[in-house]
Amino acid sequence: MNFFINIKSLLLIMLFATVNFNVWAETYNYHADVKGMVCAFCAYSVSKNVSKLPGVDADSVNVDLKGGSVTFRSKEKVEEKKLAELFGESGFAVSNLTVTTNVVASKKLAKKPSLELQIDIFKVDQLTGVIEAIGNIAASTPSRLVINAPLTQEDIVLKPLLMGRQQVIKVRFVPTEEEIIKVQLFDAS
Repeated sequence: MNFFINIKSLLLIMLFATVNFNVWAETYNYHADVKGMVCAFCAYSVSKNVSKLPGVDADSVNVDLKGGSVTFRSKEKVEEKKLAELFGESGFAVSNLTVTTNVVASKKLAKKPSLELQIDIFKVDQLTGVIEAIGNIAASTPSRLVINAPLTQEDIVLKPLLMGRQQVIKVRFVPTEEEIIKVQLFDAS
Protein backbone atom coordinates (compact mmCIF):
# COMPACT_ATOMS: atom_id res chain seq x y z
CA MET A 1 0.00 0.00 0.00
CA ASN A 2 2.79 2.46 0.93
CA PHE A 3 4.56 1.42 -2.26
CA PHE A 4 1.61 2.57 -4.43
CA ILE A 5 1.27 5.85 -2.51
CA ASN A 6 4.98 6.56 -3.05
CA ILE A 7 4.66 5.78 -6.77
CA LYS A 8 1.63 8.09 -7.06
CA SER A 9 3.52 10.84 -5.24
CA LEU A 10 6.56 10.36 -7.46
CA LEU A 11 4.42 10.47 -10.62
CA LEU A 12 2.70 13.66 -9.45
CA ILE A 13 6.05 15.29 -8.71
CA MET A 14 7.40 14.25 -12.12
CA LEU A 15 4.28 15.57 -13.86
CA PHE A 16 4.52 18.89 -12.00
CA ALA A 17 8.23 19.23 -12.85
CA THR A 18 7.60 18.45 -16.53
CA VAL A 19 4.77 20.99 -16.77
CA ASN A 20 6.93 23.64 -15.11
CA PHE A 21 9.83 23.10 -17.51
CA ASN A 22 7.53 23.25 -20.53
CA VAL A 23 5.87 26.48 -19.41
CA TRP A 24 9.13 28.20 -18.43
CA ALA A 25 12.11 28.29 -20.76
CA GLU A 26 15.57 29.75 -20.37
CA THR A 27 16.15 32.72 -22.64
CA TYR A 28 19.47 34.13 -23.82
CA ASN A 29 19.55 37.92 -24.13
CA TYR A 30 22.16 39.26 -26.56
CA HIS A 31 23.59 42.76 -26.92
CA ALA A 32 26.34 43.74 -29.37
CA ASP A 33 27.83 46.87 -30.87
CA VAL A 34 27.52 47.13 -34.66
CA LYS A 35 29.66 49.35 -36.88
CA GLY A 36 28.71 50.37 -40.41
CA MET A 37 24.94 50.88 -40.13
CA VAL A 38 23.79 54.27 -41.40
CA CYS A 39 20.12 53.98 -42.38
CA ALA A 40 16.88 52.17 -41.65
CA PHE A 41 17.44 49.81 -44.60
CA CYS A 42 20.73 48.71 -42.98
CA ALA A 43 18.86 48.09 -39.74
CA TYR A 44 16.24 46.05 -41.60
CA SER A 45 18.95 43.96 -43.23
CA VAL A 46 20.56 43.25 -39.85
CA SER A 47 17.20 42.47 -38.21
CA LYS A 48 16.22 40.13 -41.01
CA ASN A 49 19.50 38.21 -40.84
CA VAL A 50 19.49 37.93 -37.04
CA SER A 51 15.87 36.75 -36.97
CA LYS A 52 16.81 33.82 -39.25
CA LEU A 53 19.17 32.36 -36.64
CA PRO A 54 17.82 29.23 -34.91
CA GLY A 55 15.87 30.01 -31.73
CA VAL A 56 15.81 33.79 -32.21
CA ASP A 57 12.54 35.54 -31.39
CA ALA A 58 12.10 37.69 -34.52
CA ASP A 59 9.98 40.25 -32.66
CA SER A 60 12.72 40.78 -30.07
CA VAL A 61 15.37 41.95 -32.55
CA ASN A 62 16.01 45.63 -31.88
CA VAL A 63 18.54 47.69 -33.81
CA ASP A 64 19.64 51.09 -32.50
CA LEU A 65 21.10 53.15 -35.36
CA LYS A 66 22.21 56.09 -33.23
CA GLY A 67 23.77 53.86 -30.58
CA GLY A 68 25.13 51.40 -33.14
CA SER A 69 23.89 48.30 -31.36
CA VAL A 70 21.65 45.28 -31.71
CA THR A 71 19.76 43.34 -29.03
CA PHE A 72 17.71 40.17 -29.33
CA ARG A 73 16.43 37.12 -27.43
CA SER A 74 16.99 33.51 -28.34
CA LYS A 75 15.95 30.15 -26.92
CA GLU A 76 19.24 28.72 -28.18
CA LYS A 77 22.84 29.84 -27.74
CA VAL A 78 24.22 31.83 -30.66
CA GLU A 79 27.97 31.56 -31.19
CA GLU A 80 29.84 34.85 -31.41
CA LYS A 81 31.67 33.57 -34.50
CA LYS A 82 28.36 32.84 -36.26
CA LEU A 83 27.03 36.29 -35.38
CA ALA A 84 30.24 37.96 -36.64
CA GLU A 85 29.99 36.03 -39.94
CA LEU A 86 26.35 37.03 -40.33
CA PHE A 87 27.12 40.71 -39.83
CA GLY A 88 30.23 40.49 -42.01
CA GLU A 89 28.12 39.17 -44.91
CA SER A 90 25.96 42.29 -44.60
CA GLY A 91 29.01 44.57 -44.54
CA PHE A 92 28.94 45.35 -40.82
CA ALA A 93 31.28 44.58 -37.93
CA VAL A 94 30.02 43.29 -34.59
CA SER A 95 31.90 43.68 -31.30
CA ASN A 96 31.43 43.66 -27.52
CA LEU A 97 28.91 40.81 -27.54
CA THR A 98 27.35 40.24 -24.13
CA VAL A 99 24.97 37.45 -23.21
CA THR A 100 22.74 37.20 -20.16
CA THR A 101 20.27 34.48 -19.30
CA ASN A 102 17.00 34.57 -17.50
CA VAL A 103 13.90 32.49 -17.16
CA VAL A 104 10.80 33.94 -18.76
CA ALA A 105 7.34 32.63 -19.50
CA SER A 106 7.12 31.38 -23.06
CA LYS A 107 3.44 32.20 -23.42
CA LYS A 108 2.66 35.13 -25.72
CA LEU A 109 -0.54 37.12 -25.92
CA ALA A 110 -2.01 37.74 -29.37
CA LYS A 111 -2.30 41.39 -30.39
CA LYS A 112 -4.46 42.97 -33.05
CA PRO A 113 -2.90 45.48 -35.43
CA SER A 114 -3.73 49.15 -34.97
CA LEU A 115 -3.56 49.58 -38.76
CA GLU A 116 -4.05 47.05 -41.52
CA LEU A 117 -3.83 47.67 -45.25
CA GLN A 118 -4.16 45.31 -48.21
CA ILE A 119 -2.67 46.36 -51.54
CA ASP A 120 -3.04 44.61 -54.88
CA ILE A 121 0.52 44.00 -56.14
CA PHE A 122 -0.38 45.61 -59.45
CA LYS A 123 -1.31 48.90 -57.70
CA VAL A 124 1.76 49.35 -55.48
CA ASP A 125 3.13 52.15 -57.70
CA GLN A 126 -0.04 54.18 -57.12
CA LEU A 127 0.22 53.83 -53.32
CA THR A 128 3.88 54.72 -52.71
CA GLY A 129 2.80 57.85 -50.79
CA VAL A 130 0.57 55.77 -48.53
CA ILE A 131 3.42 53.33 -47.86
CA GLU A 132 5.73 56.26 -47.02
CA ALA A 133 3.09 57.65 -44.64
CA ILE A 134 2.88 54.28 -42.87
CA GLY A 135 6.68 54.40 -42.60
CA ASN A 136 6.45 57.86 -41.01
CA ILE A 137 3.95 56.58 -38.45
CA ALA A 138 6.08 53.50 -37.68
CA ALA A 139 9.24 55.60 -37.35
CA SER A 140 7.67 58.11 -34.97
CA THR A 141 5.99 55.65 -32.61
CA PRO A 142 7.10 52.54 -30.73
CA SER A 143 5.66 49.99 -33.13
CA ARG A 144 6.46 47.14 -35.49
CA LEU A 145 5.35 46.38 -39.03
CA VAL A 146 4.54 42.96 -40.40
CA ILE A 147 4.39 42.75 -44.18
CA ASN A 148 3.00 39.67 -45.92
CA ALA A 149 3.70 39.75 -49.66
CA PRO A 150 5.26 37.82 -52.53
CA LEU A 151 9.05 37.72 -52.23
CA THR A 152 9.30 39.64 -55.52
CA GLN A 153 7.63 42.61 -53.80
CA GLU A 154 9.99 42.86 -50.81
CA ASP A 155 12.22 45.63 -52.19
CA ILE A 156 9.31 47.41 -53.87
CA VAL A 157 7.49 47.78 -50.54
CA LEU A 158 10.52 48.29 -48.30
CA LYS A 159 12.20 51.06 -50.31
CA PRO A 160 9.51 53.70 -49.63
CA LEU A 161 9.29 52.49 -46.03
CA LEU A 162 12.98 52.46 -45.17
CA MET A 163 15.30 54.15 -47.67
CA GLY A 164 17.05 57.24 -46.38
CA ARG A 165 15.50 57.11 -42.92
CA GLN A 166 17.58 57.73 -39.84
CA GLN A 167 14.91 56.26 -37.57
CA VAL A 168 14.74 52.50 -37.20
CA ILE A 169 11.48 50.82 -38.11
CA LYS A 170 10.96 47.31 -36.80
CA VAL A 171 9.81 45.32 -39.84
CA ARG A 172 9.23 41.64 -40.41
CA PHE A 173 8.70 40.55 -44.01
CA VAL A 174 6.79 37.29 -44.48
CA PRO A 175 6.91 35.87 -48.02
CA THR A 176 3.57 34.60 -49.37
CA GLU A 177 2.17 33.20 -52.61
CA GLU A 178 -0.83 35.56 -52.78
CA GLU A 179 -0.92 38.55 -55.14
CA ILE A 180 -1.80 40.84 -52.24
CA ILE A 181 0.48 42.88 -50.01
CA LYS A 182 -0.77 42.95 -46.45
CA VAL A 183 0.75 45.63 -44.19
CA GLN A 184 0.02 45.47 -40.46
CA LEU A 185 1.17 48.03 -37.89
CA PHE A 186 1.30 46.83 -34.29
CA ASP A 187 1.75 49.12 -31.30
CA ALA A 188 4.76 48.06 -29.22
CA SER A 189 4.16 47.43 -25.58
